[in-house]
Amino acid sequence: MKDEVRHGPWRLRAARVDDLAAFSRLFMALGVDEPPPDRALWERELAARTWMVDGPGGVVGYTTTDVLGALGYVQQLVVDASARRRGLGRWVMRQVAEGFRARGCREWTLNVKRDNAAALALYASLGLRPSRQAVNLRVTRRQVETLPPAPSGVAVVPAVEADWPVLTEAFGLLPGKLARFATLASHRLLRLSRASGGGVPGMMDVRTPAAVLFPFFAASAGHARALLEHAFALLGDARDGVGVVVTDDAALEQRLREAGAVARLETFELRGPLPEP
Repeated sequence: MKDEVRHGPWRLRAARVDDLAAFSRLFMALGVDEPPPDRALWERELAARTWMVDGPGGVVGYTTTDVLGALGYVQQLVVDASARRRGLGRWVMRQVAEGFRARGCREWTLNVKRDNAAALALYASLGLRPSRQAVNLRVTRRQVETLPPAPSGVAVVPAVEADWPVLTEAFGLLPGKLARFATLASHRLLRLSRASGGGVPGMMDVRTPAAVLFPFFAASAGHARALLEHAFALLGDARDGVGVVVTDDAALEQRLREAGAVARLETFELRGPLPEP
């Protein structure tokens, strides 16, 4: 994407370090169960992948993107309420698509709230269709204790580069996602291993600043317990709850809900070919 693009009263430009306050204000409009990034995280991982939208009165939106091989990933897109229904979101998405094409992408993907009818309509008009669905559940230590015990011989170990193709295939992850997240200090990729070997019964990405586990996959509720207990151990005794993003796993979602886990966010993963210029 170009460092700066203008359209009517709007200007899309590369983010600066001093945009953190504006980014944080708009970030809250996402309605996610996590705080805005602190300055260290903003400067280290986000600012270089973010574009701000300036309007006559100041910043009215932003988008954060990434490239995963031949797949463009729109991590976030936010437009201030004062600037909605004017075609701004569509214009920004068109600029994002152009930037992805220039970097060799053929498809793009993003996540959106299931009840965001306006955003779903916009993304559908750009060729994006639901491919998966997920729910972010707040799970406490006490709720984890209601799950079946972890199977014997199972251990949580770091997910290394040699594991990424296997994990991507086993759990239907976006190609290149694990390789990208492994470069980010705020992410910790872990997997389950069996003493007997054979297969991968689970994995998770512990996003430590937000205490969110995403992606999170487990072959059974017992395997989920092994992962969750390890996550709580990593996050420390002061942490009583974590966000667990359960994707396309109705059985685990139901089990956690029955234990009292609260749904904080329900989303679709959308995916499709990049639209024509």
